[in-house]
Amino acid sequence: MCNDYEQHIAWAEYCRMMQLLALDIPTYQTELDLPQADDIRISDPAPIMRAAGDTIELTRMTFAFPPSGPKGGPIFNFRSEGRNVSNSKRCLIPASAFFEFTGKKSPKAKHRFTLNGASFMAIAGLW
Repeated sequence: MCNDYEQHIAWAEYCRMMQLLALDIPTYQTELDLPQADDIRISDPAPIMRAAGDTIELTRMTFAFPPSGPKGGPIFNFRSEGRNVSNSKRCLIPASAFFEFTGKKSPKAKHRFTLNGASFMAIAGLW
């Protein structure tokens, strides 16, 4: 996954779309619960949706896991091939787009990716 994404979907619109997919989400929350942001980067607090008993809650968590050692950087990619992740804590990260960067020198070219014909997506995550 990338290390930068944006979120411009209103919570009410997200709820309507999720209901069309027959997902049980907490529609009692307000649009203020899903703040809009142009750039959500590693170590930024950001909204996620996760299971909470028989429902799904919207909560804020830090994007990326802390480094595993004193010299390591934050962990934001996870490879599931060859691993058992059945007991992992999974979440959905609401996003309007994500960014990838190309080039070897700064400033790198920033490329924006969206879903064709959709105003939002959800990125799979772990917490």
